[in-house]
Amino acid sequence: MKPIATDTYNFERLMTDGYTYVDKTAVLYPLINKSIGSQFFLSRPRRFGKSLLVSTFKSIFQGRRDLFKGLAIDSLEYGWKTYPVLHLDMGSMQAPTVEQFEEKLLNQLMSLSKELDVDVEKSAIPSIVFTRLCEALAAKSPHGQFVMLVDEYDKPLLGTLNTPEVIKFRDALKSFYSVIKTKESLMRFTFITGISKFSKVSIFSDLNNLIDISMSAQFATLLGYTHDEVKKFFPDWIEKLAKSLGVSAEEAFGEIVKWYDGYRFEENSEPVINPVSLGLCLRDSKFKTYWSSTAVPTFLVDLLKKRPLNLQLVGIDESTLDAYEPTALNPVTLLYQTGYLTISGFRQRGTQRTYSLDFPNMEVRNSFNTSLARGYVNVDENRLGTLQNRCIDALYDDRLDVFFETLKIFFANIPYDISSHAPEETYQAVFCAILYFIGVGVTPEVRTNEGRIDAVMETPDHVYVMEFKRDKFAAEAMAQIKEKKYYEKFLGSGKKITLIGVSFDSDKRTIAEWVVEKVERAK
Repeated sequence: MKPIATDTYNFERLMTDGYTYVDKTAVLYPLINKSIGSQFFLSRPRRFGKSLLVSTFKSIFQGRRDLFKGLAIDSLEYGWKTYPVLHLDMGSMQAPTVEQFEEKLLNQLMSLSKELDVDVEKSAIPSIVFTRLCEALAAKSPHGQFVMLVDEYDKPLLGTLNTPEVIKFRDALKSFYSVIKTKESLMRFTFITGISKFSKVSIFSDLNNLIDISMSAQFATLLGYTHDEVKKFFPDWIEKLAKSLGVSAEEAFGEIVKWYDGYRFEENSEPVINPVSLGLCLRDSKFKTYWSSTAVPTFLVDLLKKRPLNLQLVGIDESTLDAYEPTALNPVTLLYQTGYLTISGFRQRGTQRTYSLDFPNMEVRNSFNTSLARGYVNVDENRLGTLQNRCIDALYDDRLDVFFETLKIFFANIPYDISSHAPEETYQAVFCAILYFIGVGVTPEVRTNEGRIDAVMETPDHVYVMEFKRDKFAAEAMAQIKEKKYYEKFLGSGKKITLIGVSFDSDKRTIAEWVVEKVERAK
């Protein structure tokens, strides 16, 4: 079996060392042949192969056809001209102050000028050095142009979101990146990638020459792996995983889909699987939440603590997914662009285009809710495991009084800034996040022909149908379950069915009461 690269983002090394490479060159080909333009921007979540894609472009424009032997692009019409390639890696440019950031940036620019063998006069202003470097590279090129690649363009700014420094960083990056617009005639090809897209009044106001392919159907599978690609390039690894689990290859692939698939970057596009998580899963022959190493940023947790969201969202305007202003954070935009939410549905009526969003898969759902719930609860780490086990054991043993009494311990520390005016959905969102954190299998907003069930918990032999009310009697929640016959959806499951009405006390910010009824199944 060819080895899988889980920490190698250099295309040349990938090919020369014999790693598995999922051939994306046919998909990227329209970007380099001038058929649709020459200057592009792509936003994708972390750990999705953006750096490898940038490195692939670098090898193409360096004329390294030898590295592409046997790949799709090798048989396509392409001139393989050689250009100077200016590759800016902004991922290492984070700093606590703008002054330190600009010093790092200047050092990188001067280092690149030596690497590319051009003389550039130093200046204290990064945009001036950048301008001089662009002009020197174009003058050196036999074609009068060079190639501009920027990886993780937004990394220096992301570390300052929700801090007083954000405006200074925004302005510094805006000034620096404006050079790309003013010198675009010197660039044969420009490709900028990152996690976020900032609004037109921010960094992108001076980058309106870029074609944004982030939600393009043509390039929706440029990063990430389709089902067919996984089956084609990793068959031996899937067999190894299946043997380790004691299941068939088909069943193992089904688990891969459940854990790591589901990212959709255009409403009608094929979903894709997270490439790094897949690689780690196949390498270890284990299904784990590998996203735990990229926990939800603290500022985002703080935002969601104040404004909890039910993260199965509908009716989201297209502009919400497009961009945001660094000084006015929108949690929905951030969650979509960072990959915690993805497109699950779409509707167009007239000129109005709206989207539904949801977690893409089990890995992301677990990772997100673990990070978020830790922001809500303040349970001593020494007691945490005991309480989690008590909750899960009580649910599996159908001891609901013990389950809810233990759950109330987690609710004891819901932040005071969740107002008493917060809607019922807020408490539902907190409840489900804490259950995910504990390790309980829960699905919020389950659709039936009569409406939506607030939440459904499942164990191997039991289904719990739940409805929530805020500052009302739990009996009212139970009445709604029975009136709308929410339980009918599960009558054919072969499992025991229990109905639960839950009431939240908004003054005390905890569970006030619960009522339970069993559903008698027809014999």
